[in-house]
Amino acid sequence: MSAPEHRPTGHTGQTSGGAPVVYRAGEVVVHQPVTRTARAVSWAGYHLGELAGLIVPIGLGAAVWEGFYALSVLTALGWTAHEVNARRTRRGPSTKDGGRA
Repeated sequence: MSAPEHRPTGHTGQTSGGAPVVYRAGEVVVHQPVTRTARAVSWAGYHLGELAGLIVPIGLGAAVWEGFYALSVLTALGWTAHEVNARRTRRGPSTKDGGRA
């Protein structure tokens, strides 16, 4: 006969995954420091589609047909609009009024 399996009291059975962890006020969350290499790789991966949208049409414009340059310009304008919008969103509301709502 084998020994019964130990089960802690008050345990629901699921130890990982599931609902996200919620931290209460006063709890400290420690993160690993982010290196410059990790940031560069993350940036390149995030912007890979945008970079390809610029580089591929430029190459095609030089090799095949000059009309591809227009596609590259449109991609650059879209990328610029996205970055401006993202920066405005991250910055939050304007504080010109002294922080009053």
